[in-house]
Amino acid sequence: MSDLGQERLVDKLLAHLEENGSDERLRELAAGIRNGSAGWAQSLNASFYAEAMQPGLIGFTEWYDQLSESERAEHAERCQRDIDALQNVPQPYQEGDSH
Repeated sequence: MSDLGQERLVDKLLAHLEENGSDERLRELAAGIRNGSAGWAQSLNASFYAEAMQPGLIGFTEWYDQLSESERAEHAERCQRDIDALQNVPQPYQEGDSH
């Protein structure tokens, strides 16, 4: 699993959360992490954000618990394919990049 692919996947997920999150706190958290004004560790340890994440994490856990082992493996394989594909996607030039 590539670090670059993982980073790109996490950024896509954060971008989606920033744009579509149902809770303002989660949109703020995603925006802060993406723009560098907030770090993962301090953000995820803040009760303000932890409370906002709890319903989604409970929902995910309930969904995941009902999956069979083969369904879990299928989802893991799909995720790995997505990460591998993102590894090879060129990123647009951003001001400040040294090219």
